[in-house]
Amino acid sequence: MGLKENYAKVKVFWNDSDKKPVLLMLKEFFGLWAIKKSFPIHYIIRFLYRNEYKNPYDYLDMKQYRSIILSKKNNQEEYVHLLSDKFLFSLLCEKYGLPSPKVVSYNMNGSFFYNGKVQSAGIVEELFECFKNVLQTSGVKRLFIKSFCGYGGTEVFLLEYSSLKEDLKKFGNIILTGAFVHQEGIVQHAEVNKIYPHSINTLRVETYIENSGKINILGMVMRFGAGGKFVDNLSSGGFSVPVEPLTGNLMPKGLQRIRFGGNVYYRHPDTDFEFKGYKIPYFNEARQLCLQLAQHIPNRLVGWDIALTPNGPVVIEGNHTPGIMLGEIGYGGYVKHPLFNEMIGRT
Repeated sequence: MGLKENYAKVKVFWNDSDKKPVLLMLKEFFGLWAIKKSFPIHYIIRFLYRNEYKNPYDYLDMKQYRSIILSKKNNQEEYVHLLSDKFLFSLLCEKYGLPSPKVVSYNMNGSFFYNGKVQSAGIVEELFECFKNVLQTSGVKRLFIKSFCGYGGTEVFLLEYSSLKEDLKKFGNIILTGAFVHQEGIVQHAEVNKIYPHSINTLRVETYIENSGKINILGMVMRFGAGGKFVDNLSSGGFSVPVEPLTGNLMPKGLQRIRFGGNVYYRHPDTDFEFKGYKIPYFNEARQLCLQLAQHIPNRLVGWDIALTPNGPVVIEGNHTPGIMLGEIGYGGYVKHPLFNEMIGRT
């Protein structure tokens, strides 16, 4: 992590008008250091210094967080492969009838696979002809191009017929030097479009399989893009709003990562849509889909990204080592969760 990014985080903390009194912050900071036995950087980067966090001791510190998401018990190698490779994951969903974006074509470097045939695409001009053929003959209006093993919204590109040549000039060479799956662009539910129409805004659902084999839902957030971007990843400047796990309603406010300013939003900054009381469409179906997915890929800890379409939920991907600090905000701290000791490896 660079000095520039660390400086930006310190600046957000320093200028934050919602800080607790100084003496209380010092008491909590050094109290966490004494109890957790590690430097409590999470007190700053997770905004536990803000007035709303009445008991910061209930939240995972970085050591506890890593012990959960990086645990080999929680991430078994044979299942991690199915989650980390988007092509394999798509094939599995197709085999078991789990709703996911259709794979229209794919490429492995300069080998382009479409409609049962393999074509050579060694240069951008040849790649253009391949994609032009796909878009003209498949009936698909746009394609999401995703690296087989990309993470956090990296190496995700949007291709549309109207701007195909210009788009490939920008990132065609990147596609030619890697392995990418080409998925049909899904249609987002109209009610979700009201909040932000430029990206597919996904419901992140964290599942955990306990020792008994029972599948639990730990927490949920809804992630939104912003600023005209077509991805909703928090690492790309988006933000998340916690979800009430029983009702499927958005909680009143969303939160942006500290590296992007740590802004709090009660309304979407682009559309002015108010979050409080918003009911996520097809919420129960989305919840059930995640439980079903956890049966088919029984990695003990997964963050499922679910899109809401006019016809129901669709799984975009499953993430091993998910950022469970998102769902933890809505829960109010996983340290007090009844499965905490099991997740952290104490039982």
